[in-house]
Amino acid sequence: MSVDRNHNILDHGKDKTELLQKELLWIRALNTAYPFETINNKLRLHQHDYVQIKSLTKKVSELHRDFVVTMVDKASGNYAITCKKLYLQFMEKELNTQSNDGKTYEIKDQLDPVSIKLNHEKFTRSFGIAVQTEGNLPKIYGIPKMHKNPIKFRFITGAHDITLKPLSIELQKILRFLHDHFRRYCYSITGHDKINRFFSIQNTFRVVQQLNTVQNKRSEIFCADFSSLFTNLPHNVVKEKLYYLIDLMFKNAGSEYIVVQGTNVRYDRNNSSTSGRSYHKNDLKGIIEFILRNSFAYYGGNLYQQQKGIPQGNNASPQIADLTLAVMEYQYIRNNIQSGHPLSFSLNRTFRYIDDLFHISDKKDEFVRITTDMYHHSLTLEQTNTDPKESAFLDMSIKVTITGAVQTSLYNKTDEYSFSVVRYPHYESNIPISMGLNTLHGEIIRIFRNCSLFEHFLERTRQLARYFLQIQYPKEILCFRLYSTLNKTPAISLKYAVCNNDICMHIIEKL
Repeated sequence: MSVDRNHNILDHGKDKTELLQKELLWIRALNTAYPFETINNKLRLHQHDYVQIKSLTKKVSELHRDFVVTMVDKASGNYAITCKKLYLQFMEKELNTQSNDGKTYEIKDQLDPVSIKLNHEKFTRSFGIAVQTEGNLPKIYGIPKMHKNPIKFRFITGAHDITLKPLSIELQKILRFLHDHFRRYCYSITGHDKINRFFSIQNTFRVVQQLNTVQNKRSEIFCADFSSLFTNLPHNVVKEKLYYLIDLMFKNAGSEYIVVQGTNVRYDRNNSSTSGRSYHKNDLKGIIEFILRNSFAYYGGNLYQQQKGIPQGNNASPQIADLTLAVMEYQYIRNNIQSGHPLSFSLNRTFRYIDDLFHISDKKDEFVRITTDMYHHSLTLEQTNTDPKESAFLDMSIKVTITGAVQTSLYNKTDEYSFSVVRYPHYESNIPISMGLNTLHGEIIRIFRNCSLFEHFLERTRQLARYFLQIQYPKEILCFRLYSTLNKTPAISLKYAVCNNDICMHIIEKL
């Protein structure tokens, strides 16, 4: 939302329909029981503006009778207005999806929600974790994927005050710790046999490093995602893989206890720690089993329980999904890939970010073949690239050139949207200007890391600068911040062999 610091928020010369569209989020925030004085202190409204806004909130309520207002997937600053009938069709299809292993969700209206919440709180307190005050069970909702044709929905389960949130945050910390330990453990083995058995990544830094070494005209790309990871993977498979990981890591550490103190997690061999919360490895297994079994959510007045798949809306869900797949990969490679295997070297150029998988080599077809044995049969890998020489992976566009080298550039999925995406805070918003400029700085660094060619870096940086000009940032401030970023990041001029002044001139002259 943009607020002009020199004028009232309402422009009385505009059509009310246009005002309704542009200020939808703001109006929804006003649809509360706040007195005029409270709202006026925040937004500096005159009384007649407040009256007009209250009439518009009534129109929003009328709008909700036939339409559903949600955020847009990958564009949280934008809102979509969906026909309620269509929205309900998507939701009911998702909740009634059934495979050979049964439904993902089952209605459990016979269960008492109060008893469920009390059970969650009792289990959480048993580990000395403070429970969520007046916690609730989450709700299921969907947001449209506007970049898909035809449009699909991403289904989300969540709420800011869910009863299992404190426990899931605790598990999230521990699983992140185990993830780092598992990564180091796998890398130490790779140091001996040169076979990569840990595909998981947290960002594209390692991907760029490996792609810079590719020089093979026969290289082909396979990029895919697991379409059924969060909805179809049986819970017993998740438990089996995570229990295996816990036993392996605790054995490697020579410990059976782990301690959590604030954000710090460490092993405790003798359970002698006098501070923090101590967990035996069997406690962790119990927490995982409890979270998998207690994934409840409301929709349409009914209480649903998730029977399989990774619990959606849980803080620890990304780590549960990531480590489950990581163990599958580790076990398959340990049992089937030895030195001299055709894929032994090619696996070094395989990466996975949670449910997005990327592989590049001249043995692409062989890698695709082994994925059916590497991953559980309930998981479906859907290839996302149609050209074996090009692909988008996370925020990178990757291309194998005719010389065999790999070119990378920044990829932004929202570029394909047919509407203007709200990405950064407006200069006249009530968000501090420094936050917007810090975002500009971070985006320039991201562009630099992802773009192998200077012309791609210039093109993307100009697009970024033009966007900031459109949201009213003064050109002088943008130029100053651009030059400041270049001075603080000498690696940019070193990478492209161009001095900072020339980079600035190339960018500014075509704005």
